[in-house]
Amino acid sequence: MFPNLLGQKAYRGLTDEDMGAIIGVSRNAWQQKIKSGRFTPQECKTLCDYFGKSFAYLFADDGDEYAR
Repeated sequence: MFPNLLGQKAYRGLTDEDMGAIIGVSRNAWQQKIKSGRFTPQECKTLCDYFGKSFAYLFADDGDEYAR
C-alpha cells in the first residue's frame, strides 16, 4: 500500500520510527496507519509538506496512475 510514500521513505533512509515522529505518532502507530491506510488529513498534509510531493502522488494506491 502507498508505494510512492514507502519509496520516499526508503529513498531518504527513514525508519518507521522516523516516519512516526514526522507525523507525531509512535512507530507502532505508524505501522498500523500504513497497514490500514487511515491517516488524518493533518498527517497527510504533514507528509506531503515534508516530502514536497502532492497528495495524489504520495498517497497513490497500487492501481492508481501515479503508482505505475
